[in-house]
Amino acid sequence: MLDSYGRLSRVPETGELEKIDTQWADNRKVIDRVGACLGEELSDGLSAWKRSVRRPGWQRLLERVESGESDGIVVWHTDRLFRQPRDLEKLIELGERGFKVYSAHGERDLADPDDRFIMRIEVAHAARSSDDTSRRIKRRFATFREQGRQTGGPRAFGFGGKDQTWKPGKGQTKADRPMVSADLVARERQAISDAARDILTGVSINEIARRWNKAGLRTVAGREWVPVTVRATLTRSTLGGVIEHQGRPVGRLAGDPILDQRTYERLRALFAGRKRGRVVGERYVGTGILRCGLCNTKLSAHRQSEKNAYPDGTTRATYFCNKARRGCGRVYADVRSVDRELRIFVLRRLSDSRHAAAVAAARSQVAERLAEVNEEIARCEALQRALSERLGSRQITLDAFDAANEPLAADLAKFTAERKSLSGGNPDGPTQAQSVETLDAQWEAGGYAEKRAMLLSALGRDRLLINPYEQNGKRVFDNDRVKLVDENGQVKRIDDVGDGERPDIEIQAR
Repeated sequence: MLDSYGRLSRVPETGELEKIDTQWADNRKVIDRVGACLGEELSDGLSAWKRSVRRPGWQRLLERVESGESDGIVVWHTDRLFRQPRDLEKLIELGERGFKVYSAHGERDLADPDDRFIMRIEVAHAARSSDDTSRRIKRRFATFREQGRQTGGPRAFGFGGKDQTWKPGKGQTKADRPMVSADLVARERQAISDAARDILTGVSINEIARRWNKAGLRTVAGREWVPVTVRATLTRSTLGGVIEHQGRPVGRLAGDPILDQRTYERLRALFAGRKRGRVVGERYVGTGILRCGLCNTKLSAHRQSEKNAYPDGTTRATYFCNKARRGCGRVYADVRSVDRELRIFVLRRLSDSRHAAAVAAARSQVAERLAEVNEEIARCEALQRALSERLGSRQITLDAFDAANEPLAADLAKFTAERKSLSGGNPDGPTQAQSVETLDAQWEAGGYAEKRAMLLSALGRDRLLINPYEQNGKRVFDNDRVKLVDENGQVKRIDDVGDGERPDIEIQAR
């Protein structure tokens, strides 16, 4: 039983994209030639060189090797499967019983010391080739920045470039993509200039978004403006003709900037001086976690007027799909009723021994990388604390603090996202099932942060959706509106989660 693996990549000799279907077709010929049976066809569209990238096809291959379901793997070339020596060592460790790697160029038996030696050399050569390519690209981009040139990517609002909204017609390819018109670029540049002037006089970002949408301006991807995209556009350093890399100015763009130096500096200072809002979920358990059942947008929450209160006098609150975050605006649900379902879901999922065993197994597979990520996060946080202390004692200026903190903040966001991906959102959560009574006591005693941590631990890589209200004459919350979607896309009711009975609980007034 041989699995087939393909990874989207480019042929070094021609630069053309080697499609996965083409690789699978070649792999099937090899399987027929050696007289084997095809197991699963696995694929990844991601790099095998980047250490932080999670490759689902590769992870599935390891699972099949460990369980004994697969006797080997067929690849178009070994560099499609391995670009890091540690990946090969992991497969060698699991496949010492005789796992074979086939390709159009021959076969390697991981139980044979000579074949292992040759494969280690091949993988080391592939890793060196990737490192050399990365080094050349970084140096080329650094040269571009020093010369005042952009380093590629789609065009930015207010600058010329290829039209990202264009769709190829019959007989056309991406190479036929046209440039945006000079008139459109001029309109965008004028809109940015007007917006900067107005914001400095007190106009809100929401108002700028409304103006741009009313004027028919759209983002470079053809979407309507929302406050967050307006802010991101107006804080770009290129508006002042400055090229930044990792938070530091490294060059200047050729030509006249959209904003003069004084306006540019005042605008950035204004945004830098504004306090950020409270963190997501500080007051509501499900914000940023629950998703709209129609458009999959993460739900927001807000309190209603004091006139619309619960019978106990507590002000009502609502989870809703926020149009300002590109949502459909068609899903609303009572916070108290939804939180009751979230509590039941947490109790049923975390008291299920099968779920606890799956969490423990998943964490053991990524334990090494997770430890590295946690160390990097600790380093970034320690450096940020040191910078804050120096700023507080006036050893450095605010500008120096911002310049040093921006790359740290970017690294911290990157590593935090990777930790969430590796751990399912809660790296320090329990890996043993607990009783419903114990979990319920923890939920009742915990604050919003503790409740969110329990919810994320129970959720893992699954998603919770809130479906729209269906008018049926009833004035009670329908708990079937809350649906669980697992990582395979299967939809379940909350009551179908776990192996116990539905807990009988009440949500206390907050």
